[in-house]
Amino acid sequence: MKKVLIAVIILVVVAGISFVALRPHLANKAYTAGKELADSALFEQAIERYTKAIWYKDEIAAYYFARGEAYAALDNDSTAVADYNRAIELDPEQFEFFLQRGISKRKLRSLDEAMLDINQAIELNDSSAASFYQRGLLYAAQNNYDLAVKDYNRSIELDGSNLEAFYSRGETRANLEDFRGAIADYDKMIEGAEAPAEAYKQRGIFKLKIQDFAGAESDLTKAVELNENDKETLYQLGQAKHNLNKVNESIVLFDQVLKLDPKYDLAYGARGGAHLKKNNYRQAVSDFTKAVELNPTYKRAYYGRGIAKALQQDYKGSIADFTKVIEIDKEFAQAYYNRAVSKAILGQHQDALPDYDYIISRDTRNAEAYYNRGISRMNVRDTEGACNDFRRAVELNYQPAEPMLKMYCRSQQ
Repeated sequence: MKKVLIAVIILVVVAGISFVALRPHLANKAYTAGKELADSALFEQAIERYTKAIWYKDEIAAYYFARGEAYAALDNDSTAVADYNRAIELDPEQFEFFLQRGISKRKLRSLDEAMLDINQAIELNDSSAASFYQRGLLYAAQNNYDLAVKDYNRSIELDGSNLEAFYSRGETRANLEDFRGAIADYDKMIEGAEAPAEAYKQRGIFKLKIQDFAGAESDLTKAVELNENDKETLYQLGQAKHNLNKVNESIVLFDQVLKLDPKYDLAYGARGGAHLKKNNYRQAVSDFTKAVELNPTYKRAYYGRGIAKALQQDYKGSIADFTKVIEIDKEFAQAYYNRAVSKAILGQHQDALPDYDYIISRDTRNAEAYYNRGISRMNVRDTEGACNDFRRAVELNYQPAEPMLKMYCRSQQ
C-alpha cells in the first residue's frame, strides 16, 4: 500500500514539474494565437488568449502590451493604460510602451500625462515618426500650433508615407491662417491616392479662404460626389458658387442644406445673401430673419437684413438692424457707415455725424465718408466743417465732392 501511495505522489510531482516546464510554451502559444486574432481584428477573442498567456506566465511585458493594444482597439483605453503600466514596470526601455500609453491617455483627455509619455518615447527613440506625430497632435490639442507644425515636419521627414501627418499638419496650418501651406499638405494627401471626401472638402474650404473660388468649387463638387449628404460641404459649395456669380446654383445648394437641416442658421444667412444679390429683397429679409431667430448673435444676418431693408426704403428698420450689428460687434465699420446713410436719408443728420466720425477715424482715406459727412454737416449748418470734408474728399479724388465745394465753399477757399 505504501509503495502505491509513493508511486502516486511521484507521478503527481512529475506531472507538476512537467506542467511548470510547459508553462512558457503554453504561454507563448496563447500569445501567438492572440496576435493572429488581433491581426484579424478579433480583439475580444485576442484578449482572451492574451489573458491566458499572462496566466501561464505573468512576467512577460509583451503579453501585457499586446493586451493593452487590443483593449485600445476596442476604445477601452482605461483598461489599456493599466496593461501598459504593467508592461512598463516589467520593461521600461521600450519606447512603444510609452508611445501607446500616451496615445490612450490622449484619447482619455489626460493631455499632460500623455505628453510625459510621448516625450519619454522620443527620448528612448528619436527616430520614431509616430512619436513625433502623436506629440504634434498633443500640441495641436493644446492650441500650441507652432510646435505642432514643427513635430509634424519631423514626423514627415522620418516617414513621408504617413498621409495622416499631412492631414493634421494641414489642419494646424489652417489654424495659423497659413491656408496656402494647408492646401499644399492636402495636395500631398490627394495626389495618387483614393482620397476621402473630407480631404477634398477641407482643401476646398481653404481655397475659399484665399479666394480661389474656382478651385474651391472643383474640390467641393468632388467632395459632394463622394458624400452627397454632408450639409457643410453643400453649404461651402454654395458659397463658392455665390462668389463665382452662379447665384441660382448657390440657392439650390442652400435649399438642399436646409432640407437636411432646417435649423442651419448659416444656410439661411447665405441664401438671404444670394437673394439680396438677385434683388429679391423680401425673400432676403425672410431668410435673414429666420437666421437671426435661430442665432440671435448672427451679426452678418442682421447686417444683410439691414441692407435689404434699406433697399426697400425701410430706413427705420435698417437703422435698427445696423444698431444690432454694432451691439454685437462694436468694430463692424460698415454697419456704422450704412447706419449713418440711413439716418441721413431720414434727415437725422446730427445723429449721423458720430457714425461718420467713427468711420473716418478708422479709415482716414475714406473719401465717400468725408463727402457724406460734409452733406450732413451742411444740413446742420456747420458750413466750415462741411467744406473741410468736401475739400478732403476732392484731395482723395472723389469727383462728386467737386461741385459741392464750388457751390457752397467759395467763401472758404
